[in-house]
Amino acid sequence: MTATMHSPIHVQLIARRVAKFQQGIFENDIRFHECGSCHSVLPVKVPLRCSACRVIRYCNVSCQKKHWKEHKGDCKDLQALPNTEPQMCEIAQQFPWARLQADNTFSFETLRASRGLLGTGAQFGWWTEEPCCLPKDSYLPGFALLDRQTHLTERLGWKLTDKETPWLDFSFGEKPPKPTAFEHNWASYYEWRGLPIESPAVLLLHWPLTVYRLLTIAGVIPAPASEARRQLTVHMLGIEREMDFLPVFGELALLLPNTDLNLVLFGHGVANLLKKVKDQRCLAAQPVVFEYTAPKVSGGGRIRISLYRRGSFWDYSALMRDGVQRPDALVACNAGISTYPQTWTPVVLAARAFAIPFAVTDYNAISLRNDIKLTMARLPDFVWMLPMSLSAEERRRVDAAPTEGYDIGLNPFMQPGPRPTTFGGTSAVNGYEMVISRAEQ
Repeated sequence: MTATMHSPIHVQLIARRVAKFQQGIFENDIRFHECGSCHSVLPVKVPLRCSACRVIRYCNVSCQKKHWKEHKGDCKDLQALPNTEPQMCEIAQQFPWARLQADNTFSFETLRASRGLLGTGAQFGWWTEEPCCLPKDSYLPGFALLDRQTHLTERLGWKLTDKETPWLDFSFGEKPPKPTAFEHNWASYYEWRGLPIESPAVLLLHWPLTVYRLLTIAGVIPAPASEARRQLTVHMLGIEREMDFLPVFGELALLLPNTDLNLVLFGHGVANLLKKVKDQRCLAAQPVVFEYTAPKVSGGGRIRISLYRRGSFWDYSALMRDGVQRPDALVACNAGISTYPQTWTPVVLAARAFAIPFAVTDYNAISLRNDIKLTMARLPDFVWMLPMSLSAEERRRVDAAPTEGYDIGLNPFMQPGPRPTTFGGTSAVNGYEMVISRAEQ
């Protein structure tokens, strides 16, 4: 662990927890909750909750009354959502190192710190992350690992034991069998991949496995897998944190046999990195920033990852005007569609109008429910945001959006959770999934 990531007090706290962890004593890492109205930090003891949804917490009755007008709509939606906390806990408890905390959440900070996987900078490999106790603009995802001419080796990237590492270089490990015959759960995937369930690789593997899951539920991946080789172009949107561990997405070459996958990344994280890098020999400046081909015995899938270099946003009309290949699918992790409507509504419109399969994840179910209520149910009202006229069939697809059913489900390949939060409610990174536009049969 590096002191530059944390304040001195936080460093001491983590060091104490690690020392106890190594003695077999597990201390809770519970976040302080915030008042839903004034955002003051609440006492550790159970604070006042909304009596209806039992999710939002308050300092006192006065704050609760002030917040009711704002909370009223969400309160009904929160009550309507099923309680997914037990199922989410079951996903986490597939791993022997997952410890349920007093508030029914899981934190992996102490585990990572005990393994030397918690910190900021290239010395922490693909586990590097933005500092929690310093200004967020002091860290640029991807810069430490892509402003260089070669990728880290898998050993330096994963920083795990040989047995725990999901190798892509199979001179160190067994090749996974073809076809990709595993159930959509972590235990089955680990068995297929030849990983011991003790491996913490899941804390990064959930990113490529979530992309695979989204492509599956959107109807893009045939079942059973086709023996004929095919090209697949996927645009991955809203990229930020993912820039720190691009080689981990090499896993998709194993998951998609007989497939040449072109994964194009869009987002502020991409644009900000490209503005900062100066050396044209570095990885970030190359047309393909990462490439990997799986062994023939494992299906011979290939992935090529490239960065979109003409802006932060995905704009269908601009892409077509620039001669960019139309994608076969769109995916976005932890999207926040209704939270950032100016960014996402044109994407949703284009996906619906032009029949581009599109699936997303989000941290919590209420966010996806708001996406349905605030975006999908009103989508025809936003057609003016598209800078082109639509054919009758394209308009029909948009007009059908409000009346279609949208299933909000738990992503079986989420990062194990629930995670500690300040606001209450069941939440996990890549926790919930939803299809916005399905592949046409």
